[in-house]
Amino acid sequence: MKNIIRFGIVGAGSIAQKFARDIKFVDGAVAAAVASRNIHRANEFKDTHGIEFAFGSYEEMSKSDKIDAVYIVTPDNFHMEQSILFMNHKKHVLCEKPIAVNVIQFEKMVKSAKENKVLLMEAMWTRFLPITLKIREVIQSKQLGKLNHAYLEFGIAAMGLGRDNGRLFNSNLAGGSLLDLGVYPVAYILNITDQPIKSIAAEAQLYKTGIDTECIVDVVFEDNSSATLVSSFLEERNKPGVLEFENGSIIIDNFWRSQKVTINGEVFDFPHIGEGFPHEIEAFANTLKQGLLENNIMTHDQTRKSIEILDRIRDKIGLVYPFE
Repeated sequence: MKNIIRFGIVGAGSIAQKFARDIKFVDGAVAAAVASRNIHRANEFKDTHGIEFAFGSYEEMSKSDKIDAVYIVTPDNFHMEQSILFMNHKKHVLCEKPIAVNVIQFEKMVKSAKENKVLLMEAMWTRFLPITLKIREVIQSKQLGKLNHAYLEFGIAAMGLGRDNGRLFNSNLAGGSLLDLGVYPVAYILNITDQPIKSIAAEAQLYKTGIDTECIVDVVFEDNSSATLVSSFLEERNKPGVLEFENGSIIIDNFWRSQKVTINGEVFDFPHIGEGFPHEIEAFANTLKQGLLENNIMTHDQTRKSIEILDRIRDKIGLVYPFE
C-alpha cells in the first residue's frame, strides 16, 4: 500500500468539512477528491479545502484512479449502497456511523469487503480518542473491579429550529435521535464491557414523521451490571458520563468527544488534535499500511454488536424505516 492514502470524500456537508480540515494533521493520508451529486457544491468544497479533484457523481469517483479509499458521510440510508459501490471498484471504505441502518445491511457490506479484499471500517471517531483508549486500559486492568452501572447521555435541542424539516427528522433518510446520537452511547458500552447482554428495555417519543425524538434505554448484562443510555433531539443533554465500579468510578466530560476524565478523583486531560478526527484517520491509514483488512479497534464484530443492539432497541420502540 502507498505511503500516502489518497481519500475521496463522499458528500460535502458539515462533517465532511471537518474531515477535510482534520486530515491535514495526518502524515499518512490526504484528501485527494470530493464527490457530490451537485458538481457546483463539490467544486466549492474542493476550492475551500485545497483538494485536487471534484466529481459530480459518486459513480464517476468510484471509477477514478486518483483515490485509494473513501470517507462516506452521506445520510445513513445511503451508506450500504455507496460503500458497496466503492468496494466493487476496489476502494477501501471508512464510513460514518452508523455504518448501516440494520445488521442485514451490514452483513452485505462485510461480504462485499471480503470479496473485494478491501478495508471496511465504521468511522466511530470516539473509539480512537486517546481518552477513550485510556479508559479502556484502566477498565481492562481490573483495578476498579467489576462494572456496576454506566450512565451515558447525548442530546441536542433540535426542535423548532428549522432542523425538524431536515435530514434528522426524515424517516426516509433513517433519521431519529437513536441512529444519529444514540449510536454513540450504544457503541461506547462495548468499550466499557465485554459482557453479553441479558436484557434491553427501551422507551421513546416518536414524532409525526415517524422518527424518535428521544430514546431512553436500560441494558442489563449477564453479570448483572447495567447501563442507561439516552439520546434526545428535545434538549441539550450533556451530563458527564458516569461509570460506577466496585472500587471507584470514572467520570467522563462529554463522553463522545471527551478531552477530560476523572478516574477515582484523579483528573486526566487529553486535548484533541485538530477537531478530534485525526486519530481515526491515522488508524485507518495505518491499518492499510500494515496490509490488514480489518482494524483492531473498530473490528467488524464490534460494529456488528453495536448495530445488533440498535436493531433490538428499534424493535422495542417500534421504529421501522419505510425502505426496510
